[in-house]
Amino acid sequence: MAQQPAYPPPPPQAYPAYPMYPVPLAKGGAIGALVTSILLVISCYGIFAAIGLIFSIMAVSETVDQERVSRFTRYAWIANGVVIGLLVLFFGFIITVIAIDA
Repeated sequence: MAQQPAYPPPPPQAYPAYPMYPVPLAKGGAIGALVTSILLVISCYGIFAAIGLIFSIMAVSETVDQERVSRFTRYAWIANGVVIGLLVLFFGFIITVIAIDA
């Protein structure tokens, strides 16, 4: 004769015990790109600074998709890097011309 278990199995749980909240999106890089873009736009350093600003705003305003936040943040940093690279080249050229003329 088969022996009966001492306790019945627990009933299946249909719902979690507590509400599931969405994980907040990581936006630290987007905020850093936004601050950098704002400083570059205020300094009047070209159209690429405005492009970086637009992508930064799009990244910060995204509320659902982490992949879109990462993509827009990457685009913003690329645009900011282009502006900063052009600034370094420009000022390096100016310093070189001044040094050669002296």
